[in-house]
Amino acid sequence: MEKTSRIILWVLSLGFSSGLVGQTTQYGASFLEIGVGARALAMGGSHASVGGETSSFLWNPAGLAFVDRTRISGMYGPQFGSLRDPLGTFHYLGFAQPIRPGAVLAVNWIRLSIDDIPIYSELQGSDYWDRLHNRSLRPTGDPEGFIRDREDAFTFSFAMKQLIDLDLGWAYHRIRIELPLGVNFKWIRHRLGPGEATGLGIDLGAMVRVHLSDLGASSDLGILTWGCQLQDLTRTKLSWNTRHEDVVPMNVKWGLSYSLRVKKWKADFILSYDRDSRWGTRNHWGLEYAGFGVFALRLGFDTGKLTAGAGLNVWVFRFDYAFLSHDLDSLHRVGCTISL
Repeated sequence: MEKTSRIILWVLSLGFSSGLVGQTTQYGASFLEIGVGARALAMGGSHASVGGETSSFLWNPAGLAFVDRTRISGMYGPQFGSLRDPLGTFHYLGFAQPIRPGAVLAVNWIRLSIDDIPIYSELQGSDYWDRLHNRSLRPTGDPEGFIRDREDAFTFSFAMKQLIDLDLGWAYHRIRIELPLGVNFKWIRHRLGPGEATGLGIDLGAMVRVHLSDLGASSDLGILTWGCQLQDLTRTKLSWNTRHEDVVPMNVKWGLSYSLRVKKWKADFILSYDRDSRWGTRNHWGLEYAGFGVFALRLGFDTGKLTAGAGLNVWVFRFDYAFLSHDLDSLHRVGCTISL
């Protein structure tokens, strides 16, 4: 059963990649769709308009512009199976550094790895009838060997924001509008047994953040943010050493979020929604409650699948956990962010 599950996971991890079988496909680098950042994943992956995280580069690079201090983030995620002995592992490590107010540089690394993928020889005989009547043609069920799958993405990002004071006239206050822009330059490498593929890609992102409190005398109207990202703007191509290609189609991802701080409760609330359309329309919803600047509770829906999680702030550390429901099995994500 474990071997069968490992084969299923291998097929999923390849994203229907055919770099070794001689066909061009549009599902290359699909491991990036797994997502990074336990906070964002617990909120259903609805972070195109949230920002402020080291992992924002994946959801919308413009969100990096809201990182106001040096941050180091990491995440570990077992891919199916037990936590101690998963069928595959997913790792993330990122670093974001403000270089001046409103401008941030970031470097991030993502890896999906699967070991011990069994290799079986081709079936002997011309059809099932031959194998039924000739025992020597029947497969033994024992693998002839094992191969390893390694998928890596290294991303270099830059984001900056502009602040605009919009004057609506004498009867209104000036409205603060923040306009962040961001770009990713990513290098992807996929190694499957003796095969290897590499490719370069570009993502562009933008946001519009409006401080609704500027519309009136109240300071409790919150912030409304719209975000949009063009992923794989140049249709990223992974070129295999077998002279075949995987093509990553462009994806348009956009989202809305509303954040509200309730001072008397010492609480912050975020409600977010994302929509993307790389392989059909997918909707993402997220809700976060953060209390006393110490803990957070999160809930979301990722294309109809329930997600949930929590966060805890201790000194310069923030620990995050995410639970993700899946058709094959439940998934768990554990992350840590250090703010310096």
